[in-house]
Amino acid sequence: MLNQESVLPVWLEYFGVCQEQVGSNVWWQSVSSTGMPFIKEESEQTSSVLFVWQDPQGNEYESSIAGVLLDVNSLTDHHSWEPVCLHRISGTDVWLGELQVDSSWRGSYSFIPIEKHQLPDSVRQTGDGSREAQRAWWMSVAVNQISDPLNPLPELVSGWGISSPLHLPKATTALGWQEWDRGELNAIPVSRVHAINWSSTNLGNQRTVWLFSTATSDAPLVILLDGQKWGAPSGTLSVLQYLTDTFKIASAHYLLVPSIDGPTRWKELSCHHSFWQSLLDELLPIVTSMLAVDDCSVTDFLVAGQSLGGLSALYAGITFPKYFSKVISLSGSFWWPEDSRMRAPNDTTSSDEWIKNVPANSLADQILKNQISVSHLQVFLNVGSGEADMCLYNEATYRAIRQKGGRVHYEVVCGGHDWLSWRSGLIDGLRHLMPARS
Repeated sequence: MLNQESVLPVWLEYFGVCQEQVGSNVWWQSVSSTGMPFIKEESEQTSSVLFVWQDPQGNEYESSIAGVLLDVNSLTDHHSWEPVCLHRISGTDVWLGELQVDSSWRGSYSFIPIEKHQLPDSVRQTGDGSREAQRAWWMSVAVNQISDPLNPLPELVSGWGISSPLHLPKATTALGWQEWDRGELNAIPVSRVHAINWSSTNLGNQRTVWLFSTATSDAPLVILLDGQKWGAPSGTLSVLQYLTDTFKIASAHYLLVPSIDGPTRWKELSCHHSFWQSLLDELLPIVTSMLAVDDCSVTDFLVAGQSLGGLSALYAGITFPKYFSKVISLSGSFWWPEDSRMRAPNDTTSSDEWIKNVPANSLADQILKNQISVSHLQVFLNVGSGEADMCLYNEATYRAIRQKGGRVHYEVVCGGHDWLSWRSGLIDGLRHLMPARS
């Protein structure tokens, strides 16, 4: 991180940024035309990333902004009183910051401008400095999160808010998404997305689900959990259509099932039998009737989800083998049912020590004890390298499935607990489990 303005000329030259009249209109035009952030490969493994932000209020004498936090998904430590911050160039509206990042990284980032009374040192001194106080402070400033207005790629919307994408030079190819980000794919007409009102008697709630097809005949039904995230505005449907048209994935019908709210999502996606039984008993007949109007039917099923949805997807495959034999789990919450998440896993991948990372009564635990069967399953597991203990729980689940006869593909991608990783993971999973017919 930049701490001394004396190194500014060298730093800007290193990144190829215009040094003349830093903060002037001409300088900002030059920076804007180049696009943010600046990335420079330092070695085969590591790149430097330079973030630049313009204070809309002006320099330090005109602006109430006293600090700008740099929030990079799964790299920023949300439990620290000393987060990575941008540095203001004195007398200007320019804020700069640098990070060293794995050259294969893909993830989202945002800026969090804060005022003097919100600075972490000020807040810590007025409180007890506890972990709870630190978390309360972070949650209070996170609402100020903004995307990078100088990033030319489309914004991302996640659970935290709006952010911007960061693709390092050696990140894996984001098939279909690169074309979407460049504006090369057609938007999906509203008429092709059919809304279904699912009023569940068994669950006692109501939601709108969406049905979209790239198929014109009998085809698999892909159930996407947290369906509100995968709708047309996200680009997902355009990418699915493009990859179908270019013979990367098979034609399919897609059912987008949204989570209603946080508490309901926690209940329904935490291995909740009634949710899946209700989906099969109440929602599926409506879907099959709608498909029948176009002389289509469901040949087989695939269920996909991320985080809690990844847990729920695997649960559905295990619990309802008559329907679900193909599962895509992205960053699955396989620490469940230890919802406190306080147990420290053992950082090991040796042939016998991994079993110590299996939570009691978890799906992996039940698989290993032969309480549930996975021999019928085809599973695609994906987790980000920046997800800390999530990697260990996913590793343990993978090993349990494989040991008990399930067909499972497992990969650790260079990313975090992040929609930017999940959207690529979804496509990778579909290509693995539902490839186009040759």
